[in-house]
Amino acid sequence: MNEADKEFLHDMVKQLDETIRQLAVEEQQLMDKIGAGRVEELLEYWRRELTSEEEMEFKKSMDHWDIQLIRILSRSKRAHNTRAEVGQTLMKMTSRPILKRNPS
Repeated sequence: MNEADKEFLHDMVKQLDETIRQLAVEEQQLMDKIGAGRVEELLEYWRRELTSEEEMEFKKSMDHWDIQLIRILSRSKRAHNTRAEVGQTLMKMTSRPILKRNPS
């Protein structure tokens, strides 16, 4: 991996870390606004713990703030997954094998 690629990945990590921090702040603000009871219901929906009938009824009750929280949870999950992938790529590309086996 050349230096430009490494620099690009390091910059990507920084941007993802900042995005994750911002999303965490937004998530907490929305959770405070929505209230603990509704947040728990939204998390059950998010974790797909509802039956299909319950999910259909629940979707009908969702308001703007509920939808915003679900969107933030989705973005946060994608950012965390991408961050992990970039970190793994960096580790693979920068690691050097300690010993090489000689084929016998």
